[in-house]
Amino acid sequence: MVSFDGRHVIIYCLCSLHCVESADTVYMETSIRNYFSNTRHHDPEYKEYKYAAKEYIHGEFLRHGLTTEYHTFQEPSVSNTSFQSVIGKAKGTNFGTANDRIIGLGAHYDTVRETKGVDDNGAGVAAMLEVVRQLTDRNKNGVKRKNTMIFVAFDLEEYGSCFGTSDCKLPNVPLGSRHFLQEWLPPWLKLNYGNAVPPVIHGVIILDTMMNYNTSARSQTIPPQIENVFEEAFPEAYASVASDNFQGDFLNLIYRQPTNDSYLAAEFLKSWRELGKPKYEIESFPLTFTKFSEIPSSDVKNAFIDFMRSDHGNFWESDLPAIWLTDSADFRGDMIQCYHQECDNLQVMLTDENINFLGKTADAIVTTMHKLSEPSGSGTSDASRCNQQTVLTILTYIIYTNRMQLI
Repeated sequence: MVSFDGRHVIIYCLCSLHCVESADTVYMETSIRNYFSNTRHHDPEYKEYKYAAKEYIHGEFLRHGLTTEYHTFQEPSVSNTSFQSVIGKAKGTNFGTANDRIIGLGAHYDTVRETKGVDDNGAGVAAMLEVVRQLTDRNKNGVKRKNTMIFVAFDLEEYGSCFGTSDCKLPNVPLGSRHFLQEWLPPWLKLNYGNAVPPVIHGVIILDTMMNYNTSARSQTIPPQIENVFEEAFPEAYASVASDNFQGDFLNLIYRQPTNDSYLAAEFLKSWRELGKPKYEIESFPLTFTKFSEIPSSDVKNAFIDFMRSDHGNFWESDLPAIWLTDSADFRGDMIQCYHQECDNLQVMLTDENINFLGKTADAIVTTMHKLSEPSGSGTSDASRCNQQTVLTILTYIIYTNRMQLI
């Protein structure tokens, strides 16, 4: 006969129980492999694959219960073709009122001609879809939210028509998010909120080029011409990275210190740290300006221009809170050679370490958006799900140990 002390088993079970839902890395990897591993540019030869990627995003938004639509826009300076961003909405109970503190998540799905776009920005879209999956799963389990959540897959962030040329006349901004802010958002707010447009929103999290994780020494670079400015502006981050011999093993959290970006950044930073997994680090880069366009010094602009290289810049110029999550693109590891090049592909970028790094980022976003949406109802918190799982675990082990004592 084998004897077990059921109390000890139960205590062991409780001490080893982990209830926080983790990212489905298989889902993210499958999304990247099937829909974000080839060129998604507006030139006709890439039309079919780009269309499939866009339709996949639209279908996943619908499958997870979002109210979904396309935002179709024109940009004659780039092409005579139409462009389409994909927008998904999860309305909160405060929807349509001035109390709605909207929280958004965005990632561009297009690429330049020269790349397969796995890190830039298949990774960002795959992470966004995983965030949608986790948040809407909680909704299906009884969660109600006060605040509305909006998810956007932007087209035409990489306009790409002047890549590699010195006489480009195109505006040096992501165009899809600019059209979203100018053409889609104002009438949508007017239609649904009337004169009760929320005076304050939580803001938008922008995901762009965010899967490259590298623990090799000196894999994280800082342009020599701005290194002194960089160290002066971000002494804590610089000292931290330098102490690790410039390993590219961290996520960059970029925001403007004097604005409401700081609140959103603080919530995300808290979520990241609560997840553990300390091998995946994070560094904060609080910028001191409010609008990049209002910086008077051209030298300062040149020093910080790389902090404006995604859709968050358009939100900042529109006086809306936004943070940017990135791996630093062409300043790290493989992407130094592969940024906007063919080798940003599955073979180079889709490693287990990279996808797990991406998974922690997705989980931190879920925790942040879940909290800021002000949830209520059954299954609201990780603790409530833990309690349910704990009860099931205790019952299972009691039954098991009682059976073993009879053997």
